[in-house]
Amino acid sequence: MASINQGDLFVSTSIEPPLRDNRDAMEHPFLSLQKRRTKPISYVNDKVRLDVYAPEKFGIATIWDWDIIIGLASHINDAIESGIPSSPRMSFAPYNLLKTIGRGTGGKDYRELAAAIRRLRMTTVITNVRAEDGAGTERPFSWVSDYAIPTRYTTVLTPEDHQGEADPTRPWIVELPPWLYNAITRRRDILAVHPSYFDLTSGIARALYRLARKSVPESQPGVWNYRIDTLHHRLGVTSSKREFSRAVREIAAADALPEYTIHVAKKDGHETVTFIRDRGKPPRPRRGVYRP
Repeated sequence: MASINQGDLFVSTSIEPPLRDNRDAMEHPFLSLQKRRTKPISYVNDKVRLDVYAPEKFGIATIWDWDIIIGLASHINDAIESGIPSSPRMSFAPYNLLKTIGRGTGGKDYRELAAAIRRLRMTTVITNVRAEDGAGTERPFSWVSDYAIPTRYTTVLTPEDHQGEADPTRPWIVELPPWLYNAITRRRDILAVHPSYFDLTSGIARALYRLARKSVPESQPGVWNYRIDTLHHRLGVTSSKREFSRAVREIAAADALPEYTIHVAKKDGHETVTFIRDRGKPPRPRRGVYRP
């Protein structure tokens, strides 16, 4: 369970909170589905618009970097459910966070964790999604507003030295922007996710699971359809529609998504992806049950 509040610093000591993700980020292409993407993401759909960009040196935050946000949001939500005061400014043991998101805890894992936090900080988002949080004012934000990563000895982490030696033996601090923190505290803007989501290695597979989790009804029959061209636009992929379609068919054939099965077929002259809530697959763990 998440632990205590010291002033405006929320201190977490848990490694097993029930996992929670942000609804809006599950539905819209806020993240790169490939590593080292520098091309900005620009998306317009009905009333939604968003632009995501980052300095070339860092690249845009990826769907794998987002695991950190899922982990931090889960700790904050756990505190709220337990009646413990929380804060967007959070202190945590990096070992615990890596365990929460199903990562290893070797030296490379800590270096990658620090690099992901930098990308989340350096990625800038401009969007009208939940514009009410800005009271009608355009207000760009980063996925991480601020961070503090202690270093070993005299090593200093700088943009010029991405291999600086982060110290995993001392707490790290990350501050979330109001856009994210408000969604967590409202509770209705977050959804439970399956721990096996972290086992998915494909960026497209991860995006398909998150979209299914957001779209497919929990009640019977638990089915939702998307045209392949709609998915291609909605996920913000850089590959061609043909390549994307082939990747989706391969994911459907592998049937590796937690909770859901997907089928690809022609329907009314269009290639259509059907997401099905598969009750034969292991469900999300009950609260308090953790997959080591």
